[in-house]
Amino acid sequence: MITLHLMRHAKSDWDGGEADHDRPLAPRGERAAAAMAVYCRQQGIAPDFVLCSSARRTRDTLEILRAGLPEGVPVETTRDIYMASAAQLVTRLKSIPVRTRVALVIGHNPGMEDAVGLLTGAGVGVKFPTCALATLEAASGWAALAPKGADLRRFITPKDLV
Repeated sequence: MITLHLMRHAKSDWDGGEADHDRPLAPRGERAAAAMAVYCRQQGIAPDFVLCSSARRTRDTLEILRAGLPEGVPVETTRDIYMASAAQLVTRLKSIPVRTRVALVIGHNPGMEDAVGLLTGAGVGVKFPTCALATLEAASGWAALAPKGADLRRFITPKDLV
């Protein structure tokens, strides 16, 4: 059994004029990521591997989220999942290290939302807002992840924590 946590980056700031890849978090995004860090710690969400998009807003989200994650968890930052489609994300997930039992992926929409739909065959049934977290479980290993091969176990948004 493997567990996959898919998180969309926290709300970014559109006012600075930066290129899309370089946009920082907005104050609202910083607060949401901090709330999700507390939630992760309280719920015992403990990935043994993190895959993060190279975009600044995803890296900033991860930096805040680290307060709720195990110390020293290995992180791979990659441009491969920056604005990736669901199919591209699933292909990339198949290369997560085989020894990983619990992975956290921090990426972008629509790829994150669509990946949940692809992997579960149903999705979350609602919009996938910024800093939302979907938890999936699959009986297969990473290399065998396939459409409809996972079950949605949890879906939480920052607004659920208020």
